[in-house]
Amino acid sequence: MDGPGEESKVGFSGEPSIGNCKEYQMEDKRKTHEDSSNDVALTVSDVEHTTPGRGSLRIHRGESEYSIQSLHLQSDDMAEEIEQDYESHLQEFKEKKLKGYQLSGKLEGKHWWTLLLAYQAMGVVYAGIGTCPLYVFSSFTLNEPTEEDYLSIFSIVFWTFTSISLIKYCFIILKLDDQGEGGTFALYSVLCKHVNISRYGRTPKKTTILQTKKGSVQDRTIHFMERNNTIQIFLFALTMMGACMVIGDGIITPAISVLSAVDGLRNASSALNQSSIVIITSVLLIALFLLQRFGTRRVGFLFSPIVVTWFVTTAAIGVYNVIVHNPTIFKALSPHYIVRFFMRRGTEGWRALAGTVLCITSSEAIYADLGHFTRLSMQVGFISLAYPSNILTYAGQAAYLTKHLDNENVFYNFIPKPVYWPMFAVATLAAIVASQCLISACFSLVKQSVALDLFPKVRLIHTSENHEGQIYSPEVNYFLMTLCVLVVLGLRSVDNLGHAYGVAVIMVMFITTCFATIAMVTVWNVWLPWAVLFFVVYASVEGVYISAVMSKIPQGGWLPFLVAVFIGLIMYTWVYGREKHHAYEKENRVREQDLQTLLNASVKRVPGVCIFYCDFDDEIPPLMRHYLRNIRSFHKVVVFTTVTYCKVPKVPHSERFKFSNFDGYPGLFRCTALYGYAEERSLRWRTFFEGLVDNLKLQMQFAIFESSRRSSDGLPASRASSEDVDTREEQAGTSAQNDQYLGPLQDMESLQRAITERPVLVIGRTRLITTTSGLGNWLRKSFLDIIYRFLYSNSTSVAASLKLSIPPANLMEISMLYEV
Repeated sequence: MDGPGEESKVGFSGEPSIGNCKEYQMEDKRKTHEDSSNDVALTVSDVEHTTPGRGSLRIHRGESEYSIQSLHLQSDDMAEEIEQDYESHLQEFKEKKLKGYQLSGKLEGKHWWTLLLAYQAMGVVYAGIGTCPLYVFSSFTLNEPTEEDYLSIFSIVFWTFTSISLIKYCFIILKLDDQGEGGTFALYSVLCKHVNISRYGRTPKKTTILQTKKGSVQDRTIHFMERNNTIQIFLFALTMMGACMVIGDGIITPAISVLSAVDGLRNASSALNQSSIVIITSVLLIALFLLQRFGTRRVGFLFSPIVVTWFVTTAAIGVYNVIVHNPTIFKALSPHYIVRFFMRRGTEGWRALAGTVLCITSSEAIYADLGHFTRLSMQVGFISLAYPSNILTYAGQAAYLTKHLDNENVFYNFIPKPVYWPMFAVATLAAIVASQCLISACFSLVKQSVALDLFPKVRLIHTSENHEGQIYSPEVNYFLMTLCVLVVLGLRSVDNLGHAYGVAVIMVMFITTCFATIAMVTVWNVWLPWAVLFFVVYASVEGVYISAVMSKIPQGGWLPFLVAVFIGLIMYTWVYGREKHHAYEKENRVREQDLQTLLNASVKRVPGVCIFYCDFDDEIPPLMRHYLRNIRSFHKVVVFTTVTYCKVPKVPHSERFKFSNFDGYPGLFRCTALYGYAEERSLRWRTFFEGLVDNLKLQMQFAIFESSRRSSDGLPASRASSEDVDTREEQAGTSAQNDQYLGPLQDMESLQRAITERPVLVIGRTRLITTTSGLGNWLRKSFLDIIYRFLYSNSTSVAASLKLSIPPANLMEISMLYEV
């Protein structure tokens, strides 16, 4: 984090920093000064003051202005303006850089960057898809299988993998990103920005006005969704369910991938039993999760060579088996083999789908991990290597099975003996890497849910300044590691894990299909028959798979539902508690007109600076009323402070703090502190306080300068002498009616005196309690008084970070009960 007086640059190395953004909208249009681009210093006697240890203050003319109007800061608007300004500067820089490349005859830099990201994606995203051949053909059972059965299974696998992984996810779903982010919450966020269906948390409100033709399908669909509360609740519940299933998938994927690879040891040594395999798997999983702290970029570079080697070698072995065992295997690509399979096998063939569905496991990671990379890099990596390699591997396994009808442990049996041990080593490493795709997806999903206030705040570490989506969360990482190891110890076998895995995968895909269809109609406004065709095709295929995997619930399919219920309980409790929390604070907030009454009630103004931390930038929480009524004192300078994060790497020090004052109330300010995603979230009190005070001084200097300029131009200005200020301050504690606002000069004098005293950080500790009786009250108490209280007290909020770094003597915590 930037220290006071330091200037930060934004963006990549060599890129321009963003310009200052306008933080206030003035009621009157200010006259632009001719020398506004130059630094100006005033040496007026009533303007220049002495700061202890810092010397005299000098006024620097800049774009930032201190408003002496009564204004409400909107942190979301400011953050959006900074983000837009950053993006425009960044785009200009890239265009100039690209033009320079073209003029000098060099290759376009964007292509190299895309290839680099595609290479990293190999080790983060596509290892999960690549290791599916470890268990797909071993996961279904048929009585006395024939050669034609395996041809049919290969046909099912080919068309399932092609239609869902390649066409649906790689070419369609990737286009439904939310500012580069993917996943279930991204889909919901895209809908909320175009259709007014936002109901909970900080889900984005409708920001895009769609040009719809009155009476069209798009227009009628949008109006129906906006008027129907049941549909809105259902969509939100579906979103939460999909998110919970992805996290469940993130627990099962590492378990089944590593266990499937290590299981190959039993072929080579009869001395190893199942317990030994489980222990080895658990150790490897723990090592994998401990590597996550190095970040997506380093993990990608470390793992990508392994995955590329895996794709090349498995494809080569697949081609070898096709040539040796069945060169005509690709005739099975004809869909008539699928029809004949179900006609011949009936119910048994339907149940076999619970195993073939595993060929598309981790395909949802293509979309969920989008924030870590770019759309083009994901498409390049999948089409160029992941897709053809998997098809050739499946073809080789099918060719082998047509001559060897036993499908137990197919992968290790179809490997030629001379390369068995090298392939075992590569398979084990690739399986460990395969766990990475859903782990990264869980990090992204938790990040999105925290940003939408739908999940308790956890620590998020951005591991790259060049890519916002590359993050790491220690709490989420260790949570996944613990559950993953418990799953391996509990289910123990690949078959049981496979049953559990299929349920999570196909449920997430079906939910994605539903949201994508709605987005096609409402956002893209595609021709209705195309949207219907998309839904019918994919909902039918995925619906059949869902019915097949549901039959496996007793054999382990219950696990994803158990995980989803657990995660869903956390998310629902947090959403419910935050809604009640927000509703109480909004209804009981201290309005500016209420301040006069509170300050008149024998409240004494005491020396010093008080930083009153608030969750919301445009409200004074009811804690303030509670504080004044019980403490009966008020600091000379009080700053109601909120922290907001922007989608830029770093916010310049000059743009860090945005202020407004309360009209008619001297010494009262509202501040919003802006931070970029690549900046350390664990705030340090000393740096935070000094930066806030320095910026507040600078804003006051601008106001004094503006006041002096107005006075010199014949405009009315609020001025006061030092004696007037002293008199006003002596009378402020006994008579609030005489406490009239004298302008920025008085604020500067008050601040100068206040900073000589010990500063205080005031943080509220609130607790929700229920006041109703009956069974409903018991349930509310369980959610609010027990679960929500635990989540709220253990969330890693900004206030918690400041509490850890502030000296105890400077901290004051206020407790208050919110009756809901």
